[in-house]
Amino acid sequence: MIADIKKLEFDKIKEILSSYTGTDIGHEDVLNIQPINHKETIEKNLLEVEQAKIMILRLDRTPLTGVLDIRSVIKKARIQSVLSIDEFMKIVSHQEAIARTDQYIKKIQNLDIDYSALESYYHGIVNLSSLKKQIDSVIDNKGDIYDNASSKLSRLRNQMKTTEDKIDQKMASLLKSEANKLTDSIITIRNNRLVLPVKSEFKNSFKGMIHDQSASKETVFIEPMACFTLNNELQNLMLEEEAEIERILRELTVYVTEHVEDLTNNLNIFTYLDIVFSKAKFACDYNMTRPTIGNKIKLINARHPLIDPKEVVGNNIIFRDYHHIIITGPNTGGKTVALKTLGLLSIMVQSGMLIPVNEQSETMIFANIFSDIGDEQSIEQSLSTFSSHIGNIIRILNALEDHSLVLLDEIGSGTDPKEGASLAISIMDYIRRKSIYSMVTTHYPELKTYAYNQDDIINASVEFDIESLKPTYKLKVGVPGQSNAISIARRLGLDESICLDAEKVSISFDTDVTKLIQKLEKQSIHLEDQINDYHDKIQSLENQELRLKADKEKQIQEHNRLIAQYEKDNLIKQKEALKEVEQLIEELDELKSQASFKEHKLADIKHRSKNVIKTQPTYQKSTDKKIKVGDQVKVLTYQRNGIVNKKLKNHEFEVQMGVLTVTAKEKELEYIGKPKKEKIQYKTTPKPIKNVKIELDLHGKRYLEAMEELDKFVDDCLLNNLEFAYIIHGIGTMALKKGVEKYAKKNPQIKNFRTGGESEGGNGVTVIYFK
Repeated sequence: MIADIKKLEFDKIKEILSSYTGTDIGHEDVLNIQPINHKETIEKNLLEVEQAKIMILRLDRTPLTGVLDIRSVIKKARIQSVLSIDEFMKIVSHQEAIARTDQYIKKIQNLDIDYSALESYYHGIVNLSSLKKQIDSVIDNKGDIYDNASSKLSRLRNQMKTTEDKIDQKMASLLKSEANKLTDSIITIRNNRLVLPVKSEFKNSFKGMIHDQSASKETVFIEPMACFTLNNELQNLMLEEEAEIERILRELTVYVTEHVEDLTNNLNIFTYLDIVFSKAKFACDYNMTRPTIGNKIKLINARHPLIDPKEVVGNNIIFRDYHHIIITGPNTGGKTVALKTLGLLSIMVQSGMLIPVNEQSETMIFANIFSDIGDEQSIEQSLSTFSSHIGNIIRILNALEDHSLVLLDEIGSGTDPKEGASLAISIMDYIRRKSIYSMVTTHYPELKTYAYNQDDIINASVEFDIESLKPTYKLKVGVPGQSNAISIARRLGLDESICLDAEKVSISFDTDVTKLIQKLEKQSIHLEDQINDYHDKIQSLENQELRLKADKEKQIQEHNRLIAQYEKDNLIKQKEALKEVEQLIEELDELKSQASFKEHKLADIKHRSKNVIKTQPTYQKSTDKKIKVGDQVKVLTYQRNGIVNKKLKNHEFEVQMGVLTVTAKEKELEYIGKPKKEKIQYKTTPKPIKNVKIELDLHGKRYLEAMEELDKFVDDCLLNNLEFAYIIHGIGTMALKKGVEKYAKKNPQIKNFRTGGESEGGNGVTVIYFK
């Protein structure tokens, strides 16, 4: 696509964006971002940045420390050119970044942050811990090769250490015995050999090889003959060590070569994430949001991102049933800023960036984005302002195609006003032949009249405060601009008589069309105020609706939290109660076994058993609607829905809940509505459930809860064509066992049932067989 990036200052946006990157490659790639016009890709990119923004706000940006530029390393490894130690350490640094990224994603998951749009990238990162382990076994964190990197290297370094010790002993001995011949009692190195600083007059009497002399020539550096052979041995060992290290690094390079594709993949993913999170961090700092991509332009409170956020004025740039906006008004009023804002935000969206607009904003994807903005006259080419503008417009018109955006600043300016206005109208007529959107600024009043006569064009202006003589930069769509020249001159102190004469002359210039336009302008201003008031009310209602929705969600969450906490606490209490019941049963059995049965002890046990019963949570009805037979209701005590079968005495009803029938008082029933009539549908074969268990554990369940789970479990077994299943209910009071047997007798899909054998759990298990 064609986009006038420089004219609309998108290059400056990219420079700002590059300051947010965390990698060298990301910094380079951000500067090469170009807008695209593929809708699906743009929507995908915008969602990625929005989710990254939420991840930053709730936690932090994805960790990129240690993600170095390893493109040259990969290139060398691909052709098995031996890598240096520094290059191996860069690879290790990458794997450490992967480990930090894994920890980051775990935190994101623990916080339940939605990162679905970016999940595939994180899952695509290949963990190369084995490669890191291999490198770490050879190179330490300071960049030195371990002695045990190979047996040969270990042997060579031991020999080097022994040889160096011998040399040190010899040199130390000579320092003492030849002290009078030395300029200093130190051992130094010249040409990678250990030498002693000998006075110049003793150079012939001191046995050894001269390697260097001082600048004053008073000292010569001699390698003692006694150490010459040992130094040669040391040099040979060092050469062997160097060759062995080369061999070790070559082997290690081969191992890296096997992972070059994974390294390339990881580098590409990290670079992409760097760009996404740079866009997201930019969006955080500039309060940017994701607009909806649709078929209209509705930018609410759009701000130019290059203007100081403390000073920038937001505008509503909205194209309703028109495709073209003509902005008129004085210079320095903000017309060009409005033009650039629309163009720049459109380029940013199509470059996968969030934009500084309010939520509920919407925009569309343009095939191309053209602009002719500013005075670009060239002295070298002898082009005037007019020629420069026309040359640019010719370029735009030659490349014009449907679904493009055209932005023209001061159309037709720089020449005779009459001819300029005629040319501007002709250009607009040409543009309107295609299905495009345009925003145009002008000084020509003829274009106001032209706009009034076209259904697809609307006048607009940028507000100017007469009192302060300053523009407010507020875009007013539907209201054409006024010159205000006489009013401004009067405010600046021009003689009143001159101002009055000017107004008389101005009136004499006014034609019937001009007067009509002035009348329409007043009506437009009034209508604009009404529209703004209407939109303010709509916005207020939408905000109120959002607040109410958020409050409702919080209440539901709090309700669920309290219920969950209650169930947790109640489970603990039930376990404690179960222990007490078991203890009471034991005491009762013991009491019965005694020869002398005393009534007061039995009464005491009954009293204690009553205290075991725990109160249930009290649920409140949200409606007082009377309950009738056939109504769909919620049974509050069980928090389950059912249908009212019949009305009983004492304000009680019989309610069918699945396979269960319960009796409940009216105050325990909450009206939901009339049951929906089921439409006759062709039967479809239900899909089997994967990994269905062959047993159901009902331990610790209340009777109704257990029966409900049993009903669902039997359905799952039937769907998966199981022949039999085990129902584990325990012994206890035998209430659950009786309930399971009662259910099995009534269910036509169950052929028969039996008590479990000794190896199956005995009386605590019922085995059911399906037909």
